[in-house]
Amino acid sequence: MVRLHLAIAAALLALPLASTAQTQTAELPGASTAEPGKQDSDTDEQEFVIQGKQDSGTERQGLLLRLDVRRVPVDVVVIDKHGNPVRGLKQEDFIIKEDNTTQRSLSFDYLDGSVASFVPPKLPPLPTNTFVNLPGEPERGPLCVLYYDMVNTFPEDQLTFHKQLLNFVDKAEPGVRIALFVNMAGLHLIQGFTSDHALLRAAMTSKGPGPHMPDVFLYGEDYGRQDMGAAISNLQFLAEYLGGIEGRKNLIWLSSKFPLPQGPVFRPISGNEAIGQSADVVKNAFAAMMRSQVAVYPVDVKGVVLWQESSQSPAGDAAPDVSSTGPSDEQGIGGSGATGGGGAGGNGGAGAAGAGLGTTSGSTTSIAGQTTGASGYSVTSVDQFREEYIAASTGGHAYYSNNDVSGVMEKAVELGESYYTLSYSPTNSRYDGSDRHIEVTLANKTGYKLSYRNLYYAVSDDQIQQTRKKDTLQARFVAAKTGDTLYANIEHGAPMLHDLLFSAHLTVAGKPVLATVEQMMQLEDSPAYFSTRHRDRPQKPPSPVKLQKYRIDYGIFDPQLKALAANGGRLAKLEFAAAAYDADGRLLNSMLNEGLAAAETEVNEKGRALFHAEQELEAPPGAAWIRLAVRDTLNNRTGTLEVRLPLKQEMLSASASKDN
Repeated sequence: MVRLHLAIAAALLALPLASTAQTQTAELPGASTAEPGKQDSDTDEQEFVIQGKQDSGTERQGLLLRLDVRRVPVDVVVIDKHGNPVRGLKQEDFIIKEDNTTQRSLSFDYLDGSVASFVPPKLPPLPTNTFVNLPGEPERGPLCVLYYDMVNTFPEDQLTFHKQLLNFVDKAEPGVRIALFVNMAGLHLIQGFTSDHALLRAAMTSKGPGPHMPDVFLYGEDYGRQDMGAAISNLQFLAEYLGGIEGRKNLIWLSSKFPLPQGPVFRPISGNEAIGQSADVVKNAFAAMMRSQVAVYPVDVKGVVLWQESSQSPAGDAAPDVSSTGPSDEQGIGGSGATGGGGAGGNGGAGAAGAGLGTTSGSTTSIAGQTTGASGYSVTSVDQFREEYIAASTGGHAYYSNNDVSGVMEKAVELGESYYTLSYSPTNSRYDGSDRHIEVTLANKTGYKLSYRNLYYAVSDDQIQQTRKKDTLQARFVAAKTGDTLYANIEHGAPMLHDLLFSAHLTVAGKPVLATVEQMMQLEDSPAYFSTRHRDRPQKPPSPVKLQKYRIDYGIFDPQLKALAANGGRLAKLEFAAAAYDADGRLLNSMLNEGLAAAETEVNEKGRALFHAEQELEAPPGAAWIRLAVRDTLNNRTGTLEVRLPLKQEMLSASASKDN
């Protein structure tokens, strides 16, 4: 299967070209050269502006970070008998067990997605090419990922679903941040996280340039339809992309087929011969989803099935292996059961028993009842079993046998928007790849349904790195994201952050200039150029390309920093990161600068920025996006925004005229 790797790259922030960075208000003493996310306690203080990092990034690329304190996050959705979210529960109300052993809850929080999580102030009209990391409306709820699997959606289903997808976007609750990934001739990010649903709709209907979603994709069989390895690989990629981004992510998997095994081993319906599938691949994918707090909501876009799809030769239609399923948990698994078609077991008629799977983790008898019958092997029932398993194993909810697909998508968003987050450190400290079963109950409370991740795999950091030996860039980047949130937040398409508020004015500085040999050497490890290398032949530097210089003028107007400066508090240690991406989301070049925010501006003057800085980024051809981040390294407060290229035309200033 052809897969397009987006912005996942270990080279991020480690490939700076020569750049300048200077204040417009005053010089900054004592700028630090500490690594991102780490405090440098032994830094030599010097008098300079902002020190741009000009090193080759070799040390950072080779750094593999480890997790010394292991915690298992558990997001729990609690609803009453009417389907309404239950609020007001306390930490002591929850009982967590792993493999029947009670665990001590180490953290507790509740996110109410029905109310705004961030309300932006009103902004006056901004000058041309000036951007602020504030959304246009209040944000609410966790992040929502639409994963439209066109490869595994039959063309006839795509025709009917396309209109429903647009209908869902048109009716989506204001403020919900949604991203769209589409699997078609590779996995593509069509639209990054945005609460601007008009922008999301425009991305869905766009015909290019750049990645775009066709109305119908006819080549699914050529790109891995019902390929379980490809499906697992895509889920792991999505989980790793979302890693390092704070909070729960609800992934709505839209497809006609869900070729995912149950557990690390799965077997064909007709016998006990194990299908050739690496157990480690499955374990690592589920481990990645657990670490990234991804809950999967499978939505079968076929709608109501009036016939049972069956097969007399089911070699490729695998039934789940129940060897890794845990004990029955009506309170937990029942909350993750499917909607539509008479409940979880509504389409079990093709089998001898048709066992209801909404209230059990699975058993040999229930699988036999679902998959064998007089007409042969019920592939439809196996599909629904898989959807149930995916949902229960990740804390989501399965939807099938419902023609109102846009309606169940709305229900998926609504169901997952309010949840409790707990975490614990397992009493079983052996990270040996074994499956661990989670059970969450409420003490002295009945009548509630709980949805949560009931399974994870105890995969060690060493094992993850071992499986990535052939993909060193990806391994380094995943490891770096574990130790430094800046790597996740500077990714193309990541959600806008506004913990630290800033503005940025971008201008084109001069005409494209042919890169020097040194610049090309620094560029050659970026993802856009790295893929052109060949291991079996001597490395040659890439051919010189023209670089376009962009000047970025930052204004930091963060209220917290202003208050500290006005009261004579500590100076903020700020990082300024800029990264250029092509239309496919591949990193082209990046830059990181550091400095201290001076308090010399009249901070009490309304509307004035506390601190100004200028940064320059030189982008190779094909740059379609520039993503910016500003971070206070002392407390990790971060602000990010993303700008689409080309910039708008504006009146040339005298200084800009000189550049030309």
